[in-house]
Amino acid sequence: MEIVQKLLVVGCGNMGAALAAGFAAAHPAAEVFALDRDPERAHSLLPPGSPVAVRRTQAELAGWQPDLVILALKPQVLGSALAELIPLLRSALVISVAAGVGLARLSQLLDGHRRLVRAMPNLPVVVGQGMTTLYADSPAAVDVAACAAVFNAVGQAAWVASEGLIDAATAIAGSGPAYFFALVEQLAKAGEAEGLPAELALHLASQTFIGAASLLQQDGRPAAALKAAVCSPRGTTEAGLGALEQPDALPRAVAASVRAAHQRAVELAGA
Repeated sequence: MEIVQKLLVVGCGNMGAALAAGFAAAHPAAEVFALDRDPERAHSLLPPGSPVAVRRTQAELAGWQPDLVILALKPQVLGSALAELIPLLRSALVISVAAGVGLARLSQLLDGHRRLVRAMPNLPVVVGQGMTTLYADSPAAVDVAACAAVFNAVGQAAWVASEGLIDAATAIAGSGPAYFFALVEQLAKAGEAEGLPAELALHLASQTFIGAASLLQQDGRPAAALKAAVCSPRGTTEAGLGALEQPDALPRAVAASVRAAHQRAVELAGA
């Protein structure tokens, strides 16, 4: 028997649609509903033929009780949206992907509900390659398994030992895809500056990063070892890395990016 038989996703934007569709595809026996005020847009974000049923209002779910609810709403609308949902959520495990909303605040908004999990998935869940960070206060084994059923369907997941680490993880996994895209963008621009046509430079940069990521995932060696494997003594890669890894170059830029993102996550959590 499936651990999660009835899933409700509240908010069917890019993230909500990806989670709902991914779970539905991996667990075809489950009932999956999405609640969204713009069903037409929600349907456009779901894959063609997706079994996810979209509803506009809670009234359309009368008599149906989910055993797991994912809150895929923006933090600023949580308060107004959750009040009317409390009766529907009472017996369910509730997973929130709202950035900056801690479990204590979430419990307060849900009239003292305690069966809660914070999750921070990143954008690659859209293509089934997401990385999700999870935290809960002493979660039951069945709830841990339910989270695995959801997030393993769209990538991988990892639990952190304290809620504060969610903010640090957000600076890595949550913001990390944007850092990656920025590197692709800058490598392509650098290629143009060296005389390559813009379209070719972008293609070379994009496919090179995609191939390198696949190699990292499949090879088994750590990133440092693979980096060394690309280098020949006194060769082109060694020369390029010599410039890139100057203390005031990539190491400083990456550390500054992660620190800024982490600090902003902490600020949002305290807002």
